[in-house]
Amino acid sequence: FAAGLRALELGLRYIILEQNDIGGTVLQYPRAKVVLTSPVELPLWGKVKLMETRKEALLELWTKVMQKTGLRVQTGEKVTGIVKANDQFIITSAGMEVKARYVVLALGRRGTPRKLGVEGEGLSKVSYRLIDAASFTGKHLLVVGGGDSAIEAAIGLASQQGNTVTLSYRKEEFTRIKERNRQYIEDFNRRKKVRVLFNSEVTAIRGNEVAFSTTTGPVILPNDYVFIFAGGELPYPFLKSIGVGMHHHVVE
Repeated sequence: FAAGLRALELGLRYIILEQNDIGGTVLQYPRAKVVLTSPVELPLWGKVKLMETRKEALLELWTKVMQKTGLRVQTGEKVTGIVKANDQFIITSAGMEVKARYVVLALGRRGTPRKLGVEGEGLSKVSYRLIDAASFTGKHLLVVGGGDSAIEAAIGLASQQGNTVTLSYRKEEFTRIKERNRQYIEDFNRRKKVRVLFNSEVTAIRGNEVAFSTTTGPVILPNDYVFIFAGGELPYPFLKSIGVGMHHHVVE
């Protein structure tokens, strides 16, 4: 987005290929999710000073920037290949092939959702994102993960009427979450609005239940829906295929 604005500012010919829609990772956030940002200077727009805002406000800002500047983004175009040919690159996407002198990779860190690899994970009741917690009421719900996304999903679901929410995390404590989320989940756990299962791993997902292994033995709980937030798998095969060298998960 910022690279495209800079190219536009310099009068360069450019094309932006986005595999999803405008918003990328933010588009997948739950409705009304609070987003923490840092001040940034956008070419042709100026300084953005939103330190804390909501998903919808951030998406609206990007739309306004595009409307004012005329920035164009080709959505639904997942890049599948980049080949160097003499003094230019040939970029292949889902629906087009373009040539460019330079290529900027802005893939983000979310990647493809990491799966658990357990029985029943392919059932339709399993999801790797939560768009609207208010859509679920009176349900038995499982959230898997120990990061901010998992915590926020569990809190959002537990705030809806009649839900029974369990949060499963494979480690013994939360170590990488925002302090505010830590306070929230500890409060929800203390008030029994969310049942937190530390040192637990899902072993099977079935039609109306889910099974875990824990340090105290196997556990089976009734279940209607499962939300998995186990991080993402970056596109290492794709990066290697286009000649990007990596060592210990660090781009060289």
